[in-house]
Amino acid sequence: MGARTLIWTLVGLLAIYVAVQLLRIGRQTRSSRSEQGGAAPARIAQTIDDENGGDPAPELAMADADAGDDAFERLAPELRLLRQEVGQLRAELEAQRDDSDRLNDRVGRLEQALAGVHAAQQVSPQYREAVMLARQGLESEAIAERCSISVAEAALVRSLAQRGEDEGARDDA
Repeated sequence: MGARTLIWTLVGLLAIYVAVQLLRIGRQTRSSRSEQGGAAPARIAQTIDDENGGDPAPELAMADADAGDDAFERLAPELRLLRQEVGQLRAELEAQRDDSDRLNDRVGRLEQALAGVHAAQQVSPQYREAVMLARQGLESEAIAERCSISVAEAALVRSLAQRGEDEGARDDA
């Protein structure tokens, strides 16, 4: 047998030894978890319910509190930190919703202004103001008075402006 074969044999035996030790550690960890019986998660859930003002579930109240005290003590600061982060995220989400609402309102106003600009570009300069007033919903008499045109002209401008809005709404759909 050569030196190379001897080295590979030793490496194989060492690998088997490491695998056996890892399996034994895994069994010990599982058995210690089953001995605790999940008391630490039950204790954490009970504390969450207590702090939120709710009554803990009967099965949580019956959990052995002493078995999970160590785990609970380790997780309590993390639980508080998570609650703070959730509170901050909720506040940020609310702020983003408010910003989104403000932006949607502003976009709506800009769309209306843009529609007015498009309408003004398509109308002769003499009736530009009358069309803008008609799009704002003024009556024919008010348009005629403000623009120094006849009521019939104002009614015609108003009907053309409404028809243009209707066509624009159909184009969007």
